[in-house]
Amino acid sequence: MEDGQREKSNGAGVVMNIQNGDVVRLAGSVTLAEFGLALCDDDGEMLEIDGEVMRVLPQWVDVRIKRMLKTVSFAAPMEGAIRRMVRREEVLEVLDGEARLWPNAAALKGVSDEREGKVSKVAAPVFWTVGVDEIPMS
Repeated sequence: MEDGQREKSNGAGVVMNIQNGDVVRLAGSVTLAEFGLALCDDDGEMLEIDGEVMRVLPQWVDVRIKRMLKTVSFAAPMEGAIRRMVRREEVLEVLDGEARLWPNAAALKGVSDEREGKVSKVAAPVFWTVGVDEIPMS
């Protein structure tokens, strides 16, 4: 096996080949560590972020997670990346495509739903009338 390439069992007996440059789905424990919140989807499952593999070690994987970073208190957040060492069992699968930008904790669910192809639930618009006793029926 070449340097920067390792095989990993995902716990189900299936061997997953992880290589430098792969985009991988990370366990909910990484989301908790990165954003400081245990965020769940509509089904109650922890949100899983993704990242790009920078280096593969025997027990660890070095991943780069794209997210918005606040550099100074008076400026708007800028797009950047965080590198994090994760345990091999926290790498769930190799994904096709590019790593997504994870903006902030409030927007994580929307980005996750987009990746999963889920249609987000949008509240029906509410129309308010002011100064009208009765809405005419047409």
